[in-house]
Amino acid sequence: MMPNSSLPAPPNSLDRSWFPISIVWFSAVALGIFVPASLRIADGDVWVHMRNAKVLLGTHMLPRTDIYTFTTAGAPLINFEWLSEIPYYLAFRIWDLRGLLAVYLVLLWLIFGAVYYLALRRGADPADAALVTLAGAVVGTFSYGPRTFQFGWLCLAALLLVLDRFERTGKALWMLPLIFALWINLHGSWVLGFVVLGTYIVCGLLKIDSGRVITNHWTPAELRKLLAASGVSIAALFVNPYGYRLVLYPLELFSRQAAVRHDLTEWQSVDFHTFWGKLAMFMVLGLLATAWFSPKPWPLRDVLLAALAVWASLTHIRFLLFAGIILVPMIAPRLRLLASDAAVVPKPRPWLNLAATAATAAVVIWIYPSAAQLQHIVDTQFPRDALRFMQQKQISGRLFNYYAWGGYIEWYAPEIKTFADPRTDIFIYNGVLADYLKINAIDEPFELLDKYKIDYVIFPVGKHLDYVLDHSADWRTIYADNVVRLYERVRVSSPSSQEQ
Repeated sequence: MMPNSSLPAPPNSLDRSWFPISIVWFSAVALGIFVPASLRIADGDVWVHMRNAKVLLGTHMLPRTDIYTFTTAGAPLINFEWLSEIPYYLAFRIWDLRGLLAVYLVLLWLIFGAVYYLALRRGADPADAALVTLAGAVVGTFSYGPRTFQFGWLCLAALLLVLDRFERTGKALWMLPLIFALWINLHGSWVLGFVVLGTYIVCGLLKIDSGRVITNHWTPAELRKLLAASGVSIAALFVNPYGYRLVLYPLELFSRQAAVRHDLTEWQSVDFHTFWGKLAMFMVLGLLATAWFSPKPWPLRDVLLAALAVWASLTHIRFLLFAGIILVPMIAPRLRLLASDAAVVPKPRPWLNLAATAATAAVVIWIYPSAAQLQHIVDTQFPRDALRFMQQKQISGRLFNYYAWGGYIEWYAPEIKTFADPRTDIFIYNGVLADYLKINAIDEPFELLDKYKIDYVIFPVGKHLDYVLDHSADWRTIYADNVVRLYERVRVSSPSSQEQ
């Protein structure tokens, strides 16, 4: 196989002291990740995930039918994220919202620590690698928060490390089946892992050296090892509690769940007028500039994976973090922005490096949010006081809830049956999600509320539905604050009352 096509390792990356300067630079990256991550605690998905984990650990059985809502009660379901839900639930039980923050902070640090290390392995200067890693982390901030798919991105980072080690040493492929056996139980993004693995394998079958694009050709022995590890990895996918159904679930997402991709914000294309769109544009321009000015040839597999990362992230905003993971190790070795003079080899200062890293860690500990601070962030986006009101009044009728609040209600008020929650797939198959979207868009809202015999509506302040219900004689407000409006049905809608 051809040698790995990275730039020569700069002097700083050769610091072999017991506490090298590269750790100091990554501690700065970790601090940069911590600041925005601490503000993204209010995620709508984590509550239903914790409810699932509570049921699993309490009954020692995975929920296989819906037991939370009245619209899909008893409907079969596949919980494709069941393993990643457990750490969040346990962390919340031990350390409340601070535990949730701790889990996804550690995940983000591990993910970007892996790509930072990979950039160093490919020859990047620690300072330049830290700068590019931080840029990749900022691009991915849309996906910050206690999200299960971060476990999937950690598996992706581990896969990249294993493939890099195999290219360099011919070892480590035994880890691939273990990664995929975990990955399929953590999140459905394991499919992208096989795309990456397949790209590495196929590109190594070709012999290309055009000056700008090259390939690292596999020897017959290397190819046999890769194919064998891939075959065992495919078999490892079936080590899950749902069998072949979990393996086929990603196909179901693309064949039967078009509404997920069309109607949910995180699956929408990037809007370049927004903050996230501008970050995506920065990412694309940075990649193009690196490709244009870099004198080093590009491995074909990097070209293809970069194209996939850009396409996926611009098509679905949730993949901006995926793009950051893929692009950082490609771009960082090709930059010389902060690197020191190659002729000067700085003297290792491990004790100074340790002190600087310890100071950064102390800052993180000092500014780590309190439970009250995190609760305040959550309370600005979820109906905490409204739920207390409902529990005090023992309200138990059919509730039409804001979609993102479904899991929150199910976690804090499990006695209340919701209309829908973030487990999107089960609400697509019976038309519940389509009806929810119509009500939210004020398309026959009264007829649909009558169809489901809704007794109460809980919705955020400032939505179109608020205005409609406020001007209907069939509904009255029974609770209101700065976050939420809670409506109670006065009487069954009639054509005449809807016009009032």
